[in-house]
Amino acid sequence: MMGGGDMMGRAMKGRSTMGVDAMGPPIMFRMMFALMDSDGDGAISSAEFQAAHDRIFKAMDSNKDGKLTPEEMQAFLQTRR
Repeated sequence: MMGGGDMMGRAMKGRSTMGVDAMGPPIMFRMMFALMDSDGDGAISSAEFQAAHDRIFKAMDSNKDGKLTPEEMQAFLQTRR
């Protein structure tokens, strides 16, 4: 084969030449982006990013002591499966 590539080009496989899915970002990515973009401007500011992570921290901190233990993190992740 010429150029060492396969007969079916990247674009024919649903991928662009940059490795991005031709159908766009996966649904989970789009959902997470929409949740973090609180003002709906199509971009996530540093403040929006930090606020999202603060919400996650508070949800993980089950005893509300302002600290996360490995057990709290594990319990949180197990409930989200």
